[in-house]
Amino acid sequence: MRDFKRSGPLIKMKLTDYEATLLESLVDQFSGLLEDGSAPLESSDPFERLAAESVAPELDTSDPVIARLFPDAYPEDPGASADFRRFTQARQRDTRLTEAEIVLTALRDCDGGRHPVQVRVIELDAWLKTLTAVRLSLAVRLGIETTSDAEELDQLPDEDPRLYIYRVYEWIAYLTENLIGLA
Repeated sequence: MRDFKRSGPLIKMKLTDYEATLLESLVDQFSGLLEDGSAPLESSDPFERLAAESVAPELDTSDPVIARLFPDAYPEDPGASADFRRFTQARQRDTRLTEAEIVLTALRDCDGGRHPVQVRVIELDAWLKTLTAVRLSLAVRLGIETTSDAEELDQLPDEDPRLYIYRVYEWIAYLTENLIGLA
């Protein structure tokens, strides 16, 4: 990938076919992690939505990525955290899934890197949030909690499989930085 250009209401990114496929796969895996099998909450009636959210199944916070994406609001009060999660997690999850779908649609439209990926400036926020969440997910899987953790991974030998994932983690930072620069 070399080109990022803003043209009016669009940002065009030129990705190789491998990069487009990789990013699409990562965002698709991220979406799969968030899906719980229930239908998205689409009611415009706030009371119906609140009732549906209060019975929506919770995500499995035993997965460290889910725990990091949806941290406890009240770590010292498990009851308050459970209530907070019950009333907010479904909407947060649905928002993240909607944002990821915006990214997936643009990636699919680029036809495997044959055409530039077109990011509508109005949808840039969804792109940035999704890329950040995917990068955070990779950081959790790699065990990155501090700068020194990242520096250690940067020094891994070429044959260590974590090095490839770390390079993807860094590449997503590169994408994010360039998109922010054109906002």
